[in-house]
Amino acid sequence: MSAEGGRSSNTRNAVHELTRQFGREPTNSPVSGPLANLIHQKSLPKILSHIAKTPPVAAPPNVENANHSFIPTGNVVKPYPADPDDTKTQEVMVDQTSASESESDESPPNPVTSIAQIRPTLRQSVQPSKIQSSDYVIGLDQLQEQVRRLALRRGFTLNIMVVGRSGLGKSTLINTLFRSSVLPRTCTASGSEPAKTTEIRTTQTAIHENGVRLDLTVTDTPGFGDRIDNTNCWEPALEYINDQYEKYLMEEQSAQRTRWIHDTRVHCCLYFIPPTGHGLRPLDLEVLQQLHNVVNVIPVIAKADTLTLDERQEFKKNIQLDLAQHRIEVYPFAKYDHPDDYAVNESYRKMVPFAVVGSEQVHNVMGQMVLGRQNGWGLVQVEDPGHCEFHHLRNLLIRNRMQDLIELTSAIHYEAFRRRRLMETNGTMIDMCSLNESHI
Repeated sequence: MSAEGGRSSNTRNAVHELTRQFGREPTNSPVSGPLANLIHQKSLPKILSHIAKTPPVAAPPNVENANHSFIPTGNVVKPYPADPDDTKTQEVMVDQTSASESESDESPPNPVTSIAQIRPTLRQSVQPSKIQSSDYVIGLDQLQEQVRRLALRRGFTLNIMVVGRSGLGKSTLINTLFRSSVLPRTCTASGSEPAKTTEIRTTQTAIHENGVRLDLTVTDTPGFGDRIDNTNCWEPALEYINDQYEKYLMEEQSAQRTRWIHDTRVHCCLYFIPPTGHGLRPLDLEVLQQLHNVVNVIPVIAKADTLTLDERQEFKKNIQLDLAQHRIEVYPFAKYDHPDDYAVNESYRKMVPFAVVGSEQVHNVMGQMVLGRQNGWGLVQVEDPGHCEFHHLRNLLIRNRMQDLIELTSAIHYEAFRRRRLMETNGTMIDMCSLNESHI
């Protein structure tokens, strides 16, 4: 067959296919009859000229026995698995033996290559598009807002215990920390006999600031260390701390309990050290060894303005050596530090014990009202870091680590008490996971 005859055959085949697709009967002439409108639009001559230059592509062998539908893409015939349920799918079967029958008009051939140039693929598979994280937001950033609303609705709870002998300014310091008359003065009047044993006095106050409510409970220990014989003077304070743990444990194990258990556990103990300038007394060492295992202890040097800066620094070094020698761990604990908080907590550990000054008196200094203590040599400003470390203690206790104190109390000290009590009751170790409320 000549080249011109082959091109004419391809042209007739393309015309047959075009007319079949447009719902028209084929004609003998590619430029007459129902396709005249297409010729006038100058689209068919370009298509025919392009088809005439395209050589026919032979189909792969044994295509009749293959269970595939062929999708023409470009000049390559790609197999696609046949879908038996899709009755609308058009199958294009190519056979090498159809070359001899392509010239007859009775069964117009299906020129796969020509159709690929005229229309897109007969069957396309729809691939799911991948959603980028930046294209759609599911709302995870609203979780912190939900937590904030719930926390504000419930309020916050902080329980503090102050331990130290009378006259060290425990009540004054607490009232200065919270800018409120939280703890009344418990110092005995002149000439009256001090308490024979250590007492436990609890004061509850609700403090509101910028829409945040704090239920503050302060436990004072009047009579501690005021006697000549102070043997076991720390036992009432230690017993009170354990009683609060026992009360919380009974609430947890109760068959009918409230949705939110009222937390009375002591979250922090401020231990007041007299400003002697030498070191810790044997009584201080004994009490701290008893308390640091059951509560977060923060030692403070009371009335630090009675010491010079050099005396204060030397006093702090002696106390740090005594704590390390007797293995007394005070807050913040290095072994529980998060890597992000280690640098800040390390700076706090270097300040322990905090040299503080408390005052409820307001003074006018260059037009600004400040808290301070007026002495004969000048004014000690409570919130000035150059005068004392009250500013750092407040940041640690309230502004930066209050929630950490609460969580450590629950996760470390209370869990140790809970495990010990369950072992004493049952005589065997109990898996803590089995007591989780999700498993009960």
